[in-house]
Amino acid sequence: MSPTRIIVLAVGVLVLVGVVLFFSGGFLFFAFRNSYEIKGGKVFYHAAGIGLSEVLGADAETFRELRRGARGYAEDKHGIYFHEQRLPGADRDSFEVLRETSYWSKDQDTVFYGASALPGVDAERFRLLSAYYGTDGVAVYGVGRRMEGVDVATFELVGQDGAMAKDKNASYRLEERGRMVNGEFISDAEAAEDSQ
Repeated sequence: MSPTRIIVLAVGVLVLVGVVLFFSGGFLFFAFRNSYEIKGGKVFYHAAGIGLSEVLGADAETFRELRRGARGYAEDKHGIYFHEQRLPGADRDSFEVLRETSYWSKDQDTVFYGASALPGVDAERFRLLSAYYGTDGVAVYGVGRRMEGVDVATFELVGQDGAMAKDKNASYRLEERGRMVNGEFISDAEAAEDSQ
């Protein structure tokens, strides 16, 4: 077989592989993305890799997804939705997604993490520190939970992804409290297990 023919065959194989990968990648993107879908007058939420769940009580005629990339937030004439759940008591007029790459949102009175309203948070003063942490100046919240024992005045992020933090008393990984040992985070729960 001539070198030219080998090159033509190799290019043909590469093009064929590229086409297969392109179309299978499109299918995988569709199968593993979060989105809303309206079928037969009903609204469904497509959870990545899990499937469709009906958004109960949603009005298909007025339903619309909030900004693309807003991690599954939508609205209709009845209220605001996160994935397939309606946010309890969310005020549509003042509602905002705080960061498109996080699950934090708020309205004039309430801070939400996903579909959960966080009790006792001062919504007016609340601000995000990263996709994982937020504060109202009185307490720090990690992935939607109030973090106990945090010194708000000295709390700061550590690292670039925003998942690690510290204050004068401890280190934190998301909502877990612990300490750094030789560059590795050891949670208080892990340390307690190791000491038994």
